[in-house]
Amino acid sequence: MQRFRGSYDVKIDDRGRVKIPAKFLQVFDSGFGREIFITSLNGDHVMMYPMKVWEVMEKKIESVGNWNPDINDFVSRLSYWGTESEIDLKGRILIPPVLRKTSQLDGISRILGKANNLEIWNEEIFKTRELGDRFGKEKLHEVSKILNAVAPLPSDEQ
Repeated sequence: MQRFRGSYDVKIDDRGRVKIPAKFLQVFDSGFGREIFITSLNGDHVMMYPMKVWEVMEKKIESVGNWNPDINDFVSRLSYWGTESEIDLKGRILIPPVLRKTSQLDGISRILGKANNLEIWNEEIFKTRELGDRFGKEKLHEVSKILNAVAPLPSDEQ
């Protein structure tokens, strides 16, 4: 299955729609379909999941239940900001007005591929929050430990 990789500039039109870049649209069409779940955790950026990916997340949440206060808070935030949607025939999605406003998506924004989902950020907010700190050796070491703990992929998936 193809993955969402890289990032692109995108323009938010006057109706609040974003045209999905062709490379990302190919990934949706190759295996995920055009149904999506749009959400956020804090309202500062948009998270967009193909519905097939989101349904896997929901099953994990259901298996744990909402009794855990952290899980309950997580689900409440995703539900507050969340909405089901579909990519239209022209490859566009509508960002809900409240989320568009709080994430300051106006004019040119940045859409990032995150393997099985996408994020849309105001360019300046992303640079400040996500790129503001240096990705140093300590952090790289932690990421390496996590990735090395994952079982190797079968040879046909490498």
